[in-house]
Amino acid sequence: MTIIIATFVSVFGRAIQQLNVVGGHYLAAALTPFLIAAGDVSLVLLVVDRGWSSIPFSGLGGAIGAVSAMWLHGRVRKHLRAQEKT
Repeated sequence: MTIIIATFVSVFGRAIQQLNVVGGHYLAAALTPFLIAAGDVSLVLLVVDRGWSSIPFSGLGGAIGAVSAMWLHGRVRKHLRAQEKT
């Protein structure tokens, strides 16, 4: 379970970071690498400990992280655009 969470954090952070950079969101792009680092360090430590058996769990965490980042970023941007109009 912890490998799923660590991979989720790493991939979620990378996906959000890509969307931040493309969108020109400087502050978010400056803060997101700390999330990525936490996920990466955790993931490396866990995979070294558990080995090849961690692949399906890591894949699942990555898939959930990527889709979640896309969904959340879209919702946040939509909410912020709506606030700018009022």
